[in-house]
Amino acid sequence: MRAPWTPLLLAALAAPALAEAPDTGFEAVREGLLSPGRGARESAEKSAREIARTDPFGVAALWDRLDLEGRCLLVRALGAAGTRHAAEVALERAKDAPEEVFRALLDGLAEGGETSLFAPDPEGLPSARAKALDDLRFRYRVEDELARLKSTSGPTGHYAGQFKRVKDLGPRAVPILLDILMDRAVSMPGEGAAGPYRGIHPGLLAFDPQELRGLTAYGIGEVVERDDRATIARLLDLCNALSGTRGSDVRFEREELAPSIAFSLHDLGVPGPAQRYINDLRHKLDAGRLSGVEELDAMWDLAFACIRVGRHDEGVDYYLRILDWSPNKAIVAYNVACSFSTRAAETRDARMRGIFRREAVQFLAQAIEEFNYGDWKWMEEDGDLSFIRDDPKYQELLRYLQRKYPERKKGNVLKGRSVLAPK
Repeated sequence: MRAPWTPLLLAALAAPALAEAPDTGFEAVREGLLSPGRGARESAEKSAREIARTDPFGVAALWDRLDLEGRCLLVRALGAAGTRHAAEVALERAKDAPEEVFRALLDGLAEGGETSLFAPDPEGLPSARAKALDDLRFRYRVEDELARLKSTSGPTGHYAGQFKRVKDLGPRAVPILLDILMDRAVSMPGEGAAGPYRGIHPGLLAFDPQELRGLTAYGIGEVVERDDRATIARLLDLCNALSGTRGSDVRFEREELAPSIAFSLHDLGVPGPAQRYINDLRHKLDAGRLSGVEELDAMWDLAFACIRVGRHDEGVDYYLRILDWSPNKAIVAYNVACSFSTRAAETRDARMRGIFRREAVQFLAQAIEEFNYGDWKWMEEDGDLSFIRDDPKYQELLRYLQRKYPERKKGNVLKGRSVLAPK
């Protein structure tokens, strides 16, 4: 059990010991933090992180000898050390320090990860700073839920209910999702933000940035409440703006992000953008001016869009029309299986439920046995298939894939798209 001493008392006790038996590494840190040169100070800050993991009170003993910049580097090193004790010392030092020092502390805690971020607040922490810490910790929790959604075997697909745990965090999660969706940096207290979104949860590093934005665009409709008119209006403006972009450098925003936002708006009771997207795809196909590859892309997108807004018959029909000539037959058959499984779960008609269930299993078997679909880990994660997981044939297919692919590899890229994933 830890003795009930305060960090300040421990720091005071640690200082004489250091004076009696100076450590070469510690002396270099002290000299670097006291140096007038910025490069020497930043190098010392990196070294201080290592020492702070085992001797946070010794590092903190330098506090009274440092200027403002040195104190910023010191608390950032303590916060980034990744231990609870070092974070506690940093919080105690920075709670009443100038705003620049507290911002440096937030940077350090964010870098230090969960152990640093969730160290207990010191007594007497001003309410505004307690709120800033709480906001940072909440952002970490949101990112933690997003990291849980990353497929362990490759690209992450989509399914209804995927964002339930994010929704359970409440409406505070919405602004964070919007920042990710718009790839907009989050500002720390007292300073502006510039540049792309930078996650503080290590799990977000597993995502391709476009994959994360696409996932967020698809799922934000599950988190936003239908009476949140302000957020819905922002999503609508963003969807319209991205839909009208031109140029190859914004192809992802126009062809992937905008439709996903439109589908989320459809879930929120604003069907216009999704319907316009479907109508535009149909018009392109009816005009008869597309090349073979362009026609395949348009029909693929149309199939997905129809299923996404609940028009399963149309979507399955488009998928079946491209099944014979698509280079990705396995994904086509897989998506059809997901459509039938979803319909089986939603219908109240027992006879139709049985029909849809059999169709789902049949197309999943075709995807695996005929077209070599192999991502059994995602198959097990995919909520759209939850209604057929107790089917004996599903279990047989799962065991077959587990034997064939004991370790799944990363997925492949399709054309200019960021990922190739089911749905």
